[in-house]
Amino acid sequence: MPIYPAHTWSPIQKICFRFFCAFFILYTFPFPGDQFVPYLSYGYDELWKMLVLWTNDHILHRPPITVFPNGSGDTTYSYVSMLSNVTVALLITIIWSLLDRRRKSYHMAYHWLRVLVRYYVASMMLLYGIIKIFHLQMPAPYLSQLVQPFGDKSPMGLAWSYVGYSKAFSAFTGWSEVIAGALLLFRRTTLLGAILCAFVSVNIVAINFCFDVPVKLFSSMLLLMSLFLMAPDVQRLLNVFLLNKPVEPRVYYSYLPKRWMRITAIVIKYLFIAFILISQVENGIRQQTTYGDDRPKPPLYGIYNSELLVRNGDTIPPLTTDTTRWRQLIIQFEKNAQVKLMNDSIQQLAFRVDTTLKTATVFNYKDTLHKAVLQYKVDSVYLTLSNDSIYYRFKKYDHRNFRLISRGFRWINEYPYNR
Repeated sequence: MPIYPAHTWSPIQKICFRFFCAFFILYTFPFPGDQFVPYLSYGYDELWKMLVLWTNDHILHRPPITVFPNGSGDTTYSYVSMLSNVTVALLITIIWSLLDRRRKSYHMAYHWLRVLVRYYVASMMLLYGIIKIFHLQMPAPYLSQLVQPFGDKSPMGLAWSYVGYSKAFSAFTGWSEVIAGALLLFRRTTLLGAILCAFVSVNIVAINFCFDVPVKLFSSMLLLMSLFLMAPDVQRLLNVFLLNKPVEPRVYYSYLPKRWMRITAIVIKYLFIAFILISQVENGIRQQTTYGDDRPKPPLYGIYNSELLVRNGDTIPPLTTDTTRWRQLIIQFEKNAQVKLMNDSIQQLAFRVDTTLKTATVFNYKDTLHKAVLQYKVDSVYLTLSNDSIYYRFKKYDHRNFRLISRGFRWINEYPYNR
């Protein structure tokens, strides 16, 4: 294996390298250390947070940021953080270019930057791919989603239901990400992996932008990194697919001249791969039984349609103008229930079931002082909830009767079944 090349880079190449080197390191830091020590980035995150807040207050003169990184990756903080990242990278590029303007090339540094980007993208692809394989990121539609009017769904909820409906399709998208990420872990398959990652990332970016999924910045970064990894081979790809020209095989250079260095690198590489795979698979198996498809169902799990309400001895008619009467009771998670009222609005309620005393303690999360303790009776058809002043009778609805669930897969369709 020959020693790494020594040809001189153009000024544009050197400037581009300096910028992307600074930008990607700032973006990914402290990867890969944070894969092994989750709180390793705490101090850095706090320093970076101070910079972001200062930029927001003194440079952009925007209202104070009060929402910080959470389930949404497209918060105001996220955009200001990205702007800060680009700005700092540009400043580093300018200073670096002034101090190191006589250097002819960055072959060694470029190689290790590609290694960092390869392993970062691979780790993210493996992470998100594995949770899709285990049907965790986009799970099957919940009971509450089955009774939700279609027009009330959010664009993101529609995308989640679309993928989550089919366990096989979720696994297909997950395996696409896993295979693409795994190919990035090996230098000779990096180009193929980068191409697959770019295709996968384009699809993810399209879904995020078109369905208002708040992961637009992160998915766009994965796409950018995939294109960065493809960049050295663009001309070779054009020659093969468009220009019908011969392509010379890629030459792989040695950046670890001593044998012990190469052995150490191989050991670290496979330990890293083993750690990522084992930890993610173990996490997927554990979470599948915690909140995935195999999670234990709570007592009284199901959808219940209200048939009778007696309040203080009076039978209450099911009027759509009654904003207190329950139309449906949906129990799908431990210690929680959703109630659809007669006007189709949804309320989240605490619903604590005691299977020994056969009671359900019900209260609104916004008013924990007023709790109703209801006796329940349940069989295969009916559920009743009652105390001294109220009596509810519900009829259980089998969620498998929904067309979405019952239709299933058909090899033969004499006519389109589009409802």
